[in-house]
Amino acid sequence: MQFLIQQQMNILSGAVIFLFGIYALSVLDKKALINKIYIASLFLNLFLITLEIVLNVLTEASVGLFWVGFLSCLLCILSPLLSYLFLKFICAYFLSPIKLKKAVRYAFYIMLVFNTVTSIISSRTRTFEAASFSRYIIPFVISIIFLVYSVYVIVMSKKMLLKFEYAYILAISLMTNAGVLVQLFLGKTAFIWCSSSFTIIMMFIIIQQRELYRDSLTGVRNRVVLKKCLDSYGRRPDEQLSIILIDLDYFKNINDSYGHMEGDHALRTFARLLQKVYSDNGIVIRMGGDEFLILIYDLSPAKVSELIAKMAKMVEKYNIRCGKPYMLKYSSAHGTYKNDMSMEQFIHEIDLKMYDHKNSRKRKVWGTEHEF
Repeated sequence: MQFLIQQQMNILSGAVIFLFGIYALSVLDKKALINKIYIASLFLNLFLITLEIVLNVLTEASVGLFWVGFLSCLLCILSPLLSYLFLKFICAYFLSPIKLKKAVRYAFYIMLVFNTVTSIISSRTRTFEAASFSRYIIPFVISIIFLVYSVYVIVMSKKMLLKFEYAYILAISLMTNAGVLVQLFLGKTAFIWCSSSFTIIMMFIIIQQRELYRDSLTGVRNRVVLKKCLDSYGRRPDEQLSIILIDLDYFKNINDSYGHMEGDHALRTFARLLQKVYSDNGIVIRMGGDEFLILIYDLSPAKVSELIAKMAKMVEKYNIRCGKPYMLKYSSAHGTYKNDMSMEQFIHEIDLKMYDHKNSRKRKVWGTEHEF
């Protein structure tokens, strides 16, 4: 009876993941790193479920001893890769993907090689039965290490996430850890692939949430995030909030002179520069067109001014070495909220200051050199 239940659950999990795979291939941008990792995870999970079903059938029938040993070995070798892909998925989620340190990567590679060697040795010496839990102990332990490290990445990079993002990504990662730990401590593998299939589905939801809060062209946050952040701030007005508004100068001229493809490239480049300067301390939001807004929490006005000066230097360096026939120019204004007016009025006043700055820059240029 337990065998039949296990097979039914595995088949159901495989069917659900197969349907998700078809849907993912049709709707996801396969050039995006996080989507590549997700699709690889999905089909690896489907392959492992298929192996498990075939292995259980052969074991129950007590036939094909060579293939039982071979499939057991293959399952042990490939199982930790699923957790490693989950870790890579978490690292790729951030607007600026997190790169694992060389020492960490090498340590993980050594673990995977060690698992491969021990799995092959075990299968050759027949030190464990194909259907027993012992074949999974080393892969389980290595998987737990990868999954725990994914939690570490999320916690250590908390500042790069929105508060509501942080909550559900951490929750999914902790649930994934819990699922593997329960299997390890109970010494059972009957529902391991149901657990991993659940994680695959949650990963897809994470991708959808990520796209909901990102600007599709530049990759920075969109206006949906601005509303959520301001609503959240309204519930905790004791936090210090600074806002910077930035608008590219002569962007229309770049589009008209060099084409919209080049204009898109200029926007993406400028957004990357904003991310490099402000992502550790603030949230970069594209308001639309060539206008960006940066939210900065709990940073003194002096520190905000330092970031603004750093941005100016970063753009200047880019203009010197980029080799483009145009330069990136921008106007900006900023302020720190003091609860003496509504938030809408506060942003509106900064907006007016920014356009005053923009018009003053144009007046200085017009009539002498029309630069863009």
